[in-house]
Amino acid sequence: MNTLKNIQIKNTCVILSIITWCFLIAYPFAANGTTFTLSDSALMSLDYDVIYYFGQSVTMTSITDVPGTGVIFDFSFPDPHNLQGEVPELFWTSCIYGGHGILTQRDISAYNAFALKITMISATGMSAPDEVGMLGVGALINQSQHEFAYQPQGISLNDPQYPPSAISVTPTDSARINLIGFTAYIPYWMYSPSSSNPWDPTGAKISLLVEPAPGAVVITPEPVTLFLFGLGGLMLRKRS
Repeated sequence: MNTLKNIQIKNTCVILSIITWCFLIAYPFAANGTTFTLSDSALMSLDYDVIYYFGQSVTMTSITDVPGTGVIFDFSFPDPHNLQGEVPELFWTSCIYGGHGILTQRDISAYNAFALKITMISATGMSAPDEVGMLGVGALINQSQHEFAYQPQGISLNDPQYPPSAISVTPTDSARINLIGFTAYIPYWMYSPSSSNPWDPTGAKISLLVEPAPGAVVITPEPVTLFLFGLGGLMLRKRS
């Protein structure tokens, strides 16, 4: 899992490339202040799921800012056996493609990595009631040569191979934010009936606690964008 996936979107085609583990350990983390993370208010401003294939998508059901640090995201995965044979994957973001884009165009030239701490709180809908399959997660950020990238980590509630919590640190050389957030996906092999801890193929409901990464520089939304975001929410409620 110590690899870095780079995903470039162009005309609905996805180009996957692997950057070596040696590159991953070469970038600094927090010690010199070059890694940044998101505050609770920034995490709450994530509002757009980037879908890069045709098929069923993951559904975000609730977002809760809990006491202390971190935000809980509840979402559900659909049946993975869709017509295209793709495993659903969540890319929950603030980005230039949709949503309010509260965090986009933020100057990040002073940083060279983005990090988040992600913890599995609960998971239901497994084919074996006492088993929970591994979930792949990662901090998501655009790079100058890639639409977005993430450093994948595996987490689980009771699989001894994977801890319930992990910190994902993704390098970036971009000057500004085009897309930022996190990804969550159930690896395709976890859907196999022969797996020791398969996910239920009819779907799964998952809760993740996403927190600022310890030791990283915390950024928050600009006050003006937060005001406009709140004003937009009021306008939407008045119309409904």
